[in-house]
Amino acid sequence: MKAKVYLSISACVFFLTAIKAQTTIQGDITLDKITSFTHDQNSCSSSGTMQYIITIANSVLGDSLKIINTSFGTLIDTASNYTGQNPWIINFGNFNYGQSSDVFLNNSPGIAFCNQDQTKIIFIEADSIPVSADTLYNIDNSINGFVSNPCLYESVSGKLYLDNNSNCLFDGTDVPLQSVYVEGVSNYTSPSSYPNLQLFTNSASNGDYSMLVQQTFMTNYTFQIPTYYQFIFPSTFCSPTSFSFTSLPQTGVDFSLQCTSNLDVQCYAQSNGIVRPNIPFFMGPYVSNTGCDSATGQLKLILDPNVTYNAGLSSNPATTVNGDTLIWNYTNLTSLSNGAYWNSFVSRIHLTPTLAVNAGDTLCFRIMSDIPTNDVDVTNNDITICLPVVNSYDPNIKEVSPKGMGPQGNIPVTEDELTYTIHFQNTGNAAAINISVIDSLDSDIIPASLKILGASHTMSPEWLSPGVVTFNFYGINLADSTSDEAASHGSVRFSVKLNSGLLIGTKIKNKAEIYFDFNSAIVTNTALNTIASVTGINEIVSTTAFVNVHPNPFSNNTTFVIQTDNVNETYSFEMFDVLGKNIKSIQEIATKEFQVSRNDLQNGVYFYKIRSAESIISIGKLVVQ
Repeated sequence: MKAKVYLSISACVFFLTAIKAQTTIQGDITLDKITSFTHDQNSCSSSGTMQYIITIANSVLGDSLKIINTSFGTLIDTASNYTGQNPWIINFGNFNYGQSSDVFLNNSPGIAFCNQDQTKIIFIEADSIPVSADTLYNIDNSINGFVSNPCLYESVSGKLYLDNNSNCLFDGTDVPLQSVYVEGVSNYTSPSSYPNLQLFTNSASNGDYSMLVQQTFMTNYTFQIPTYYQFIFPSTFCSPTSFSFTSLPQTGVDFSLQCTSNLDVQCYAQSNGIVRPNIPFFMGPYVSNTGCDSATGQLKLILDPNVTYNAGLSSNPATTVNGDTLIWNYTNLTSLSNGAYWNSFVSRIHLTPTLAVNAGDTLCFRIMSDIPTNDVDVTNNDITICLPVVNSYDPNIKEVSPKGMGPQGNIPVTEDELTYTIHFQNTGNAAAINISVIDSLDSDIIPASLKILGASHTMSPEWLSPGVVTFNFYGINLADSTSDEAASHGSVRFSVKLNSGLLIGTKIKNKAEIYFDFNSAIVTNTALNTIASVTGINEIVSTTAFVNVHPNPFSNNTTFVIQTDNVNETYSFEMFDVLGKNIKSIQEIATKEFQVSRNDLQNGVYFYKIRSAESIISIGKLVVQ
């Protein structure tokens, strides 16, 4: 009767550019170990394999072997003598130890890697149960040798912080930045396959970072923060966004970053952009802060009178409801949230248009956020958005504001800024893990003027090339519309400046490509504006008032309701045709509610303007039918 034999194997691997065999014999068991290890100076790495050849004398049909990793309790491999071969020869391997960079050798000859896993080989006789076992100890399975000429590595280190006092030094009120991504871009004299294990790192809680760089074949290195951080931290004399050098080591490679603004709270609302009669839809009012200082306050949404709010079906209902106003509290908003660029407080509410809403109507909502002290832009804290009511829609659309007049989107030559909103929805049958929105700006747009105003989810922007920007929603896991319609929507919103001196007739076109994971691009509609000589319509509107018009379209009369806290204020009303001709005026309106009659107006589209004594408070479109 044969004995069961245990071979306990532990591996601690050294590098040697040779092939050799070692033989261990006990009774009928012979173990041959064949090893091969090489060091590649060109790639600054080593690789190795180890193979076991087990020979069992006096074997019979049905004998078997098992190889078990005892460190993890897992079965590595099995073998059986199916032919009755005698002696029975079993080859196990190759055990590939893979690639190991010289960075682990710490600039000195020595061990490249060491495998400490324990392995057990069990021989089982086919025709009887073993009653005894012999254990063979102290198997010499190491490969003696070392790397005598490893590539050299040296460090680059520094600190990332907000340089609040702009003196290029970390001191006083400066704030260290944690988890900011730092990357290295390198050039070599040798075509190295594995020159560096650490080409990127993240800053620690104190803002410090350190990275090892391969020095042997180095010609130059550039260290930088990714381009998406440059949307917050523009390159300045005191805070360059990249460093280049030709020698190592390097210390004090500090990114003394300065924000585009210390505090800029802004609000908006994202939705699918279009609603349908008597069919529920979701809206996501949100507040963001693109500055570095944190902000705390309230977000408010004034509902259009022709929608019904359902708190029970809202994923983030209002904290407080006061009449037609929904109120949320937000705390500690900042654009710097553990290295993430975009950090917003986002709600998602369930709204249903009333039965009085028809296709062609417009639903308008006013979104407001508190204005902190020292807010650099107080014009984006009180926004009114209007959604057209239609019967069907493409969920992946692009909007522009000002929309302009007519099908060409005519805007005056004095207009110097456009705001784009890209809406997207996952209408597939599984969650979208990553989404990228690529926007190629028109040649009449100044790329450097791009300012991100809002995003529905955490987002990382990046310039792909001059004038081509991508908004990356990594790890968004956007639900599909079938399983969760409310959570299947997303959006991004940004503003841009136009080149000066554009001629009448110049067309500014813009569309976006939306990539859901590895699917083909979904191309949005083209948002169009045309520089035109537009008279009578000026789209610079005060945000201190909200105007509701109903019905619109109308046949005989329509009613205007001005919602404002101002008292004892008078207004004037003007109405224009599509050519800008003034066709109706009402002066000295002393009430906040007044009517406009059709009289002899023809069916068609018209525009209106309402003024107070100090400013234009509303402009809009009227449809007579």
